[in-house]
Amino acid sequence: MKLWMDIQRDLEGVMYDHERILDAWREGGVDGVVFGPLVFGQQKLTQNAQALPSEGPVAPTYDPNPAVYARLGVEAPAPPEHKLPEKRALLEQTMSATKDRGMQVYIMYADGGAGPGGPGYYLHDPQTLASRVARMVDTLEHYPMADGVVMDGPEWGYEMAPHHMDHRSYFFNDLPESVAPMAKDLGYDYAAMVAAKDRLLALFHDLDPKRIRSNARGGLVGAHRMLGADGDLMAWLSFRVDSLTRYFRGVREGVAAHLDRPVRMGCGPRSAAFAPLCGYDFVDLAEFMDFLLPKHYFFHRGFDGFVGTVYRYAQTLTEWNPGLAVADALEVVQALFGISLPGVGDDMLDFESALSPEFFEQVVTQETRRAIAAVDDPERIVPWLDTGRFPHDGDPMSARDLKMLLDAADAAGLRRFNYHHQGNLSAGEWIVISDKCGTRWDPRNSGWAPPDQLVL
Repeated sequence: MKLWMDIQRDLEGVMYDHERILDAWREGGVDGVVFGPLVFGQQKLTQNAQALPSEGPVAPTYDPNPAVYARLGVEAPAPPEHKLPEKRALLEQTMSATKDRGMQVYIMYADGGAGPGGPGYYLHDPQTLASRVARMVDTLEHYPMADGVVMDGPEWGYEMAPHHMDHRSYFFNDLPESVAPMAKDLGYDYAAMVAAKDRLLALFHDLDPKRIRSNARGGLVGAHRMLGADGDLMAWLSFRVDSLTRYFRGVREGVAAHLDRPVRMGCGPRSAAFAPLCGYDFVDLAEFMDFLLPKHYFFHRGFDGFVGTVYRYAQTLTEWNPGLAVADALEVVQALFGISLPGVGDDMLDFESALSPEFFEQVVTQETRRAIAAVDDPERIVPWLDTGRFPHDGDPMSARDLKMLLDAADAAGLRRFNYHHQGNLSAGEWIVISDKCGTRWDPRNSGWAPPDQLVL
């Protein structure tokens, strides 16, 4: 097994010591580095982190090339106020040094900082798409050593907890009126989907335990009955996939048409169980994406965490339905997503010990196999992996948890993952990762140690 290392928002922390860091990463099994967002001065500290010296102003790492945007008929973004030539040169040196060591270079958020788009919904507006494609092409032309790009989103929402109402992940907010033209263009009845969404919300506030117990494990037909036998609801779920697949295909084809060299491209859905709700169909995407990065985020609480999301579903359904047993709420989750958490039964307290050996053996294995099944080569599945002390604001996952996760994924056929992200890497994690992927790190004779900074 090998890994890519995701730098995220601390470009400077790697650039200033890149020779030593890259050597240590390569020895530990890293064969690719993901840079981005390409903005200097963006390191964000959690309340638990020690203050670090200021790294200067926040500024994009390069000036836009107006000719690129003119080719695509869109407005170029304004050049950054702060040029920071020394930092720009050092970033390019770091990328080149990465390539010199036989590692691949990927850019995350390569469309970040795009110029103004059009007035329509962003997934359906041709000018908005052209602006993002232009920015991606501009980024890749400026950094010719880059092998490809990593996209994290867009996606439709996946949470139903009330405190996500103003957050992009609350899926009952996913049908604003601005979506109507896109629905019509894709052959969907917008008003019917809105009505189905409202019926589903009402049903989730009035669940019948008898219908749950009778239908929840009855496969597709049983789940369809449990959710009200609502054909328009099924149409809404299909619309989510069709709209997002078309968007990613448009990005892929746009970059290929306007860049004079081939690049690899990947996108990052949630874990396989939740991906279809977010609009990701692994099989469809694998037809034109070079690799997929499902989020192997299994922690409790935080955001994007597997156990945390199941917990919030169960918590919300039992709050909306006083007297509904936790076990019945979990039957709804299993019917929707195919998720069954070993050892989690009729007590919300069970979630606090959900990350058991059985969880890794069963759930991680299932999620890994489902992702790999969509591609013709397991190297095309590169899950984001986040553990450690503060994964995505979630509960800590120990080095022991990480080892069980990697062992289960390895046994299921996984060959590569993308660690998110280097600023949070702890000593225990690096020992486990380097032992699995390269030469086991020994702090007694190494000139480098993981940052372990607790940064976002």
